[in-house]
Amino acid sequence: MSRTERWVQSRMRKPVVRIENWSVVQDLISERYRELQPGSHLTGYAFGHVTVPNAKFIYTSRIVSIDLSKGLVETLNTSYQLGEVNPEYKEWDWRRAAAA
Repeated sequence: MSRTERWVQSRMRKPVVRIENWSVVQDLISERYRELQPGSHLTGYAFGHVTVPNAKFIYTSRIVSIDLSKGLVETLNTSYQLGEVNPEYKEWDWRRAAAA
């Protein structure tokens, strides 16, 4: 099996959960916003998770990959379909990008 086939297969095994009002944080303790990148964590409201009730606020395991063209963020355990972004995070990200 090729490396690409293993990569595709690994993503197919993970459930895809929609996350709404999402933001990106460094960790649960600081809750400081971070750029959307591997190593950070998502927070938001989950929909369609196997073990978490709909609309429950969650903190994900660390992000391992991001596909913005599909709006997908993969964590250690789950793939998340990004829904609406948290308005405060969106403003923070806009200011961060403008300052760069």
